[in-house]
Amino acid sequence: MWDEWRNKWDNWRNIHEKIDKLHKLGGLRIWILHVLDHGPKNGVEIMDAIQEHYDIINEMYQKRRQEFGGDHYDHHFQKTMRRVPCRPSPGSVYPMLKKMVDEGLIEKMEDGKYDLTEEGREIIIDLFGGLEGPAGHRMDRGTFAVEHVLTEIGSYVTFLEDIKKEKLAPHKEIIGELGERLKNMGESLPDE
Repeated sequence: MWDEWRNKWDNWRNIHEKIDKLHKLGGLRIWILHVLDHGPKNGVEIMDAIQEHYDIINEMYQKRRQEFGGDHYDHHFQKTMRRVPCRPSPGSVYPMLKKMVDEGLIEKMEDGKYDLTEEGREIIIDLFGGLEGPAGHRMDRGTFAVEHVLTEIGSYVTFLEDIKKEKLAPHKEIIGELGERLKNMGESLPDE
């Protein structure tokens, strides 16, 4: 019992340490590192990606807040989310890009796009990475995201299976289309 409690405490402390690192880096730096982790981008593409990611995270937050509530969770999220508007301005992004190049977190490539340096990648891995898969194998966040989405889909299918058939009947066409799309996706995958 003591080991279980200590593991929970260590995990909680690690989460708070990561949140503190996020706050010290500042909101815009974090967003830029995050969107560049998905591939090189120019300044406009960075602003577009920040807006897109912000909107997705904000939507997820609203759902979690409705599910779980809680002032503690709300406090940390609001502290992080308020640091950058949903679409940062060129007057904030371009000076920050120059500063991050000077700090060695990102580099400007010949084609005008920005990419993470090794130091920038280490920060991303420290804050968001380090995912362990089955039997201790490291997973990249792309693999983790796919597995997470498939798990979510499985949960929704289980939910739908529990609903009375007469309530699902008006949605038969949509269910059939989704089933067909998943079947086609499965059939298009290479054999391992």
